[in-house]
Amino acid sequence: MSLRLRLTFAATLLLVIISLLGVLLVNSVGSSELRQVDQQLDNALPVARTIDSRSLHPIPSSSRTFSANRFSAFYIATITDGHRKVLTTPLDAGGKSPQRPSGVSTPFQSPKVFTVSSNSGSLEWRAVLIATPNSKTDVLVAISMAQVDTTMDFLKLAILLAGLVILLVVVATGFWIARLGLRPIAEVTEVADAITAGDRTRRVTRAHPRTESDKLAQAFNMMLDEQLSLEARLRQFVADASHELRTPVSVILGITELWRQGELRSGEERDEAIHRIGLSGSQLGELVEDLLLLARLDEGRTMERVPVDLARLIGEVVADALAIDPHRTITVVVPGPVIVLGDTSGLRQVVSNLVGNALRYTPETAAVEVRLSNSASGATLDVEDTGTGMTHEDASHAFDRFWQADASRSRSGTGLGLSIVRSIVNAHGGEVTLQSDLQTGTRVRVILPLGETDNSGSDGVDAVRPTDGVL
Repeated sequence: MSLRLRLTFAATLLLVIISLLGVLLVNSVGSSELRQVDQQLDNALPVARTIDSRSLHPIPSSSRTFSANRFSAFYIATITDGHRKVLTTPLDAGGKSPQRPSGVSTPFQSPKVFTVSSNSGSLEWRAVLIATPNSKTDVLVAISMAQVDTTMDFLKLAILLAGLVILLVVVATGFWIARLGLRPIAEVTEVADAITAGDRTRRVTRAHPRTESDKLAQAFNMMLDEQLSLEARLRQFVADASHELRTPVSVILGITELWRQGELRSGEERDEAIHRIGLSGSQLGELVEDLLLLARLDEGRTMERVPVDLARLIGEVVADALAIDPHRTITVVVPGPVIVLGDTSGLRQVVSNLVGNALRYTPETAAVEVRLSNSASGATLDVEDTGTGMTHEDASHAFDRFWQADASRSRSGTGLGLSIVRSIVNAHGGEVTLQSDLQTGTRVRVILPLGETDNSGSDGVDAVRPTDGVL
């Protein structure tokens, strides 16, 4: 059942209940008014029974006197052989008289009260016909229902007007709910169907600010934009990964085809081909390992948390880098042991990627400096070079996966190094920033939360003496 149909059913049920309550109220008030009229009629019967049929006047009594004022609200008449003689007539009867009731009551039984019409007109009466003992004369006592009819007509009119007001309120409320609530939902459904059909440009119109429907439209539009952005990033990721995989795969397939055709005849040619296959395989392996690492970090897997001395780790990474490229000069500024809680291999990869990027993307004459400091905010690692920096636009994409400032991608690297750095640092609860300028070079800063420091080295981490020099 749709929401609109449920609201319609609820409104209809409400109107039915209100109508039933109105009918019940009218019947209750009508019954109460009728009981009051019958009570007045019953109070007048004892006096009416004292009327002498011969004199047609009330019989005097010390305890009861007949007065026209007392019976000004009643109609009293005697009926003898079909002839009626009126004694009193109500002031509000307008000269009308009630018809004779169909039943007669004796003075010694409970009176039978009837509702009768007027001889002319639509006025109704509550009447009792009492038989006089030892006489052919009957006494007709009646009371007009004019006041009761007036009260009931007013009550019915009031209930009708109240019902109309309630109906208008329900209709207005339903229209308001449909406009602010159901119509936006219907529009969301329509947009969703259009997107499913292939129109990815459709969006929900935000027509009523600061309402739930506006928040729904905003969230729906943001979801669509995020989905499109995610799909765009996924397509770019696949394209970049394919680009990085294409070169080593092409090398391996090309050498394999040469071997199949018998072109690799000499031993030196075969050795060179195997060496090139090994290099391409290593490149593929590094790319796959980087992608797997990023996938694990994206899943939010917790990393190992052990005390790690960043000073010692930096020294080891710099020593390895100089062993590979001994002609470069790397300045290391380390104040002493700086202990953080983290994953040793992950933090080593962070330092290795930063130092490797500084060496790979700068000329041999450029200076590289690795600086470690310790403060209340955490351990701060700066890797700075004086090579050719990047523009502000290129720097804004530095942490994007597979992104490289060199569009031709002639340089080695997969474009995943800084992405891995950011993911590992974020997994440790830290932050990483990059500043670059074409004149001054590039500086990458990593801030990591500190762990418990034990200068004695009893925590299992060897202390590193303060170092301020050039390696």
